[in-house]
Amino acid sequence: MSVERAGKGNVIAVDVSPMDPIVGAQAITADIMDEATVDSVLASAADGVDVVLSDMAPAATGHRATDHLRIVALAEAAFDVAVRILRPDGVFIAKVYQGGSEKVLLSKLKQAFHTVKHAKPEASRRESAETYVIAIGFRESK
Repeated sequence: MSVERAGKGNVIAVDVSPMDPIVGAQAITADIMDEATVDSVLASAADGVDVVLSDMAPAATGHRATDHLRIVALAEAAFDVAVRILRPDGVFIAKVYQGGSEKVLLSKLKQAFHTVKHAKPEASRRESAETYVIAIGFRESK
């Protein structure tokens, strides 16, 4: 984040479930998979954003392969928003489950960002496939 913008951030939160109000944040109760929701987010951040963070996860079915495909689809949706809204050098973070289908997303991230890595939260169980992909240094595409 540049020095000029330090301390002047805006938070736009999107969730399908209602959220408790957060001072300084705009909460949108909607589905990010709906293009009207994406349009609302884009309008709310017309000047762009520095970070897109997706902690989205589908309701678990208990079928590992299905759950994997569904969370990768959510991460891909978040990435699609990110490339439309991130400022140059921005950051993208998304929860994914390891399982193979995330390779296409990782390839797109490597093309769009300078650095791509994974992080597994300490709070995540060792046997869990949950991890986060962190992409730093968005390459502005014009």
